[in-house]
Amino acid sequence: MALLITARYLREGIPFNLGWWGFTFPLGVYALTTLKLASLLGLGFFSLFGCLLVAMLVVLWLIVGWRTVSGAWHGELFVSPCIAGLAK
Repeated sequence: MALLITARYLREGIPFNLGWWGFTFPLGVYALTTLKLASLLGLGFFSLFGCLLVAMLVVLWLIVGWRTVSGAWHGELFVSPCIAGLAK
């Protein structure tokens, strides 16, 4: 069932909403923890992996930030589908 749902969203895309900002927090914590682990253990692998995670986090921030500003500018960000029909 999870594979079918994942395949559907990969095919159709995930609709943007403010909940996308929730993807940034776990990745940021994971990146910071990986870099801290690298400094404590002195292992280059964790340092490299932590830097890769930070780069991914920056890309994610840019994407979500751009989509947030774009959605707010076009008036699509604060649309509530459950009450959209009530205005008519």
